Amino acid sequence: MSPLTTRLGAVALAMALGGTLLVQTPASAARSALPAAPAMSPAAAAPTDFKYVISFPKHVRRGGSLVYTVKVSNRKASGQHYVALIGDFPNRFRKIKVISKPRSVKCSVKRRDLSCWITSLDKGDSTTVRIRAWAGSRRGVATVRFGVIVTTDAKADIGKLRKEISRPVKVSTRIR
Repeated sequence: MSPLTTRLGAVALAMALGGTLLVQTPASAARSALPAAPAMSPAAAAPTDFKYVISFPKHVRRGGSLVYTVKVSNRKASGQHYVALIGDFPNRFRKIKVISKPRSVKCSVKRRDLSCWITSLDKGDSTTVRIRAWAGSRRGVATVRFGVIVTTDAKADIGKLRKEISRPVKVSTRIR
């Protein structure tokens, strides 16, 4: 298929799935607009009030590293909100490390699981977290699952929120 028909097909599929979309950029990176996860409390914002974008390379060499950039934006929700960002990396990666984040973001990496707690996301604010992952020595496709959930509860447990994520987004990179 031509690139135009592939993109049009992806847009049609994304509209049917509720907004999840992967688009190639000229720099061989892809971006994905993630749908917001359901809120944990009745005072939490509507899913359309938040926007999630993931940028990542399409290919990586064996043993090389790649950087995932996750940008979270509060478009309309008033008041202070908290976002739990979860990432599950497959065995094809040797190591995962958070390389840049604001001070208000608390991240932890255990084995191949990423957990970030994004605080103070007021109306109009956005924050970016960059994660570096080192590929293993085997060829194939590595699919990372990212999930997010929004809440207004400052003392929410990120372990319990991990179980509440209903629609994780999968992003794939080919290891050459």
